Amino acid sequence: MGNGPDDGGVREEGGGVHIEFRTPGSGRTTAYLARAKGDVPVVPRLAEDTEPRFDGTIDQFREGVKDEKARARLLNKVKVCAQCKKPCAFTLQCCNACGSSLADVPVSFNDNIFMGFVHGIKMGKFPFKISKTHQDASFLCFDDPLSMSCCHLNVVPTDVYIADWRFLLLNPAKGLKLVTDMFETGAKVALDQFWGNDEFRSKIFNGEQKPLSTKEIMDVTCCGMNFPPSMYQLHLQFIHMPLTPFHYNQARQGGHWHYARFFPLEYVMKALELGSKAEMNVTESTSIEDIMQKLQEHGVVYDSVHREFLNKCWRLQERFAPWAEKDFGCQIINGSVFNMAENRMELDSDPQSIQAEDAKKLQNYGRPYDDAGKPTGTYYKYAKEPGDVADFR
Repeated sequence: MGNGPDDGGVREEGGGVHIEFRTPGSGRTTAYLARAKGDVPVVPRLAEDTEPRFDGTIDQFREGVKDEKARARLLNKVKVCAQCKKPCAFTLQCCNACGSSLADVPVSFNDNIFMGFVHGIKMGKFPFKISKTHQDASFLCFDDPLSMSCCHLNVVPTDVYIADWRFLLLNPAKGLKLVTDMFETGAKVALDQFWGNDEFRSKIFNGEQKPLSTKEIMDVTCCGMNFPPSMYQLHLQFIHMPLTPFHYNQARQGGHWHYARFFPLEYVMKALELGSKAEMNVTESTSIEDIMQKLQEHGVVYDSVHREFLNKCWRLQERFAPWAEKDFGCQIINGSVFNMAENRMELDSDPQSIQAEDAKKLQNYGRPYDDAGKPTGTYYKYAKEPGDVADFR
């Protein structure tokens, strides 16, 4: 990184020192806290460990699946970030984990890890272990390994296959029951395990009183589903506010909850509550724009719900506000690293490397870490054979 005005840095000016923050021509600076000094309070995953049902790789598992439809469930259509290797939806322009450009990344196919979890497969390119927070015969709930907040869960149905939320419109009444159960699963985990942990509640939830019911959890979460998804099995992104500093900065700059790609839970539920009015013969080629238009004709307006969703997220971030400057060593200002203690720019420091280290300290995924400081996990106790997973109808 150089010292010129376009690169940020420090230069002499009139006998003094001038620090440059690469402020864009719009005049608006973006900054967030980084280089966390310690871990946040964490909530341990389920202590119950389970061996994989299939003691092999997903490729080996796929070879043994004779049904073509069941084999197709094991793949995703994605763009894989060249920087952090996260599989992203093929429509995204930037990685929603590290922020790197996806413009020149080709579309490819990769392993559907969520279906690997459902089938209890031992591994793909890495072990398919899960930081489980809840499991039963119909649902699996686990910490998101690329979490945006300290309580960021994924809730996945395990006895039915639904590539993405559009297919819920095949049977809105059944879809509404499924989505409601998914939310209730995540809400109960949040209420019992996260709100029930006094240290976590004090630091992350601003010491507020524990909600009285799972219904009240809806008021403090920003949940939803993506289309296209990065994993082709229906999953609820259960994101309990507040976001970590990096991800809040990303969100405020449009790097999360993308318009017409992220569908708030409130929108999906309003759609399904229409019942037969929302019913559609959805196929893989059904346009999301056509769905949005049909729902708007029946009073479910995506623009309004999405706008209110974002406003809700901003309000909740300010309400909980857990991040103190004393807990961090620097700020990332317009992509430059500013050391707060030494009041100087760190010209050779890499913000993405700092974020990678912060993620380990601020996430709940894989807690407790092992002796080597690595996340831990296990396998799904109620793992399914391919024939045990029905298509949604």
